[in-house]
Amino acid sequence: MDMKGVAKAAGQVNEVRSNLKTAEAVINTGAAAGAAVSAATGLSVAATSGAGITSGLAAAGGVVGGGMAAGPAVLAAGPAYTGAKIINNTLFKDEPGLDNQERDARSIARKATGLGAAAGVAGAGAATVAGGASGAAIMSTLAGIGGVVGGGAIAGTAVVALAPVAAAGAIGYGIYKIFGGKK
Repeated sequence: MDMKGVAKAAGQVNEVRSNLKTAEAVINTGAAAGAAVSAATGLSVAATSGAGITSGLAAAGGVVGGGMAAGPAVLAAGPAYTGAKIINNTLFKDEPGLDNQERDARSIARKATGLGAAAGVAGAGAATVAGGASGAAIMSTLAGIGGVVGGGAIAGTAVVALAPVAAAGAIGYGIYKIFGGKK
């Protein structure tokens, strides 16, 4: 095998490694989301009741002194951070061999992804209390959000916890394309 063949084979190995890292990142994001939902609900029969869900949200929100109203935003913070980190380390990773425009677009996208995640967490908190800050209003809002995906308040909590990851990716990718990214 000549040097071109060796270089081509090495490139293919690197591409496989990159794809495996991306798959691992997707699995880790799912694990983070599962942890957020588990923290909110306890994944027990008692947690599927209104009282169980509100207790889980109040406990999560209590970490920052916000109570039930802050619970969904607190639960969204972990997946948002992890998701943004994974997106930045896979899609927008800095690679020395790229041209300057691509490297600059990726650099700006990494910053935008972080800002998108933070905005998503703030949005998760705002959406949760859009109908009011009482326990009944929060539960009604989460049930309405969950109803969109065929579930109830637990599904709504999961959607609210994962929405910042989607916001991070969408904002990061949009900025990447605006600044001349080629992917």
